[in-house]
Amino acid sequence: MHNLLELPHAELLARAAARRDAAFGNRVTYSPKVFIPLTMLCSDRCGYCTFAQPPARLEHPYLGLEEVLKLARGGAEAGCHEALFTLGERPELRYPAARDWLDTNGYESTVHYVVDAANAVLEETGLLPHANAGALFPEELLALRRVSPSQGMMIESLNGGLEAHRGSPDKVPTRRLATLEWAGELAIPFTTGILVGIGESRADRVDALV
Repeated sequence: MHNLLELPHAELLARAAARRDAAFGNRVTYSPKVFIPLTMLCSDRCGYCTFAQPPARLEHPYLGLEEVLKLARGGAEAGCHEALFTLGERPELRYPAARDWLDTNGYESTVHYVVDAANAVLEETGLLPHANAGALFPEELLALRRVSPSQGMMIESLNGGLEAHRGSPDKVPTRRLATLEWAGELAIPFTTGILVGIGESRADRVDALV
């Protein structure tokens, strides 16, 4: 596939457009959504991230259910159809504050709390939860499937040697690919994508897209 990098730009665009049109046509759809940052704590230490924060910068490790529902109701009133749950990956593995909050509130893990929060939003507001909970295992994907019509996780890159991913155990390519494969086997509608400009080469981008 690396021969794609040798094509003239115009031809590359034409080929890409032809593949797109053959698979999906030229209709663009969208779904208005409200963002719900369930937790900004994260076990990973990605060099480019501006979302994750340390506990000292946050009032609480996680949004409480009432805060979640307040955001969801506001989104519903504004005409949203989906609730997009964004969060760091497994912060309880890195931060005692996260582990303590989960224990105090009766949750085994962050993913278990996502399931509960998504269920509350679905039942109380009618918004469709979309869970971006990171690299998951089959049982976690199945648990979320019951309350979240779709899920997602950026594959980011298949280059396992990126400096930006040092100290980020959930960004190991095999770990990300396994999540995508399990989601496919479980017939879960799933979104993914690559990140551009984190130290990868153009060939890395082609590999990840393929």
